[in-house]
Amino acid sequence: MFEYRIDRNGEEAVVLFSGSFSVRDSAKVKSELQSLTSSGVKKLIFDFSKLTYLDSSGIGVMLHAYTWIKEKKGFIQIQNMSNEVKTIFTISNLLDIFNAK
Repeated sequence: MFEYRIDRNGEEAVVLFSGSFSVRDSAKVKSELQSLTSSGVKKLIFDFSKLTYLDSSGIGVMLHAYTWIKEKKGFIQIQNMSNEVKTIFTISNLLDIFNAK
């Protein structure tokens, strides 16, 4: 089961993901992330501490968010990646653009 929670404080938003993020979840998350960036968020922090899986559609959502936030001169940071999720980002050569920690 996939869930997420958004905590916004001005121009910063922390998004806590939990469970398995797959294609069935991507449209809703993409829409909410676009709304955040359109409404002035310039710093997105994705907390993956409870994320167990991320498929290619989830990566696509992250890349869209990266594009939107860069247009606003902001940035994204991913925190607390599990080894499994980190492997997906490593294989995709995406660790650096997301300032993954």
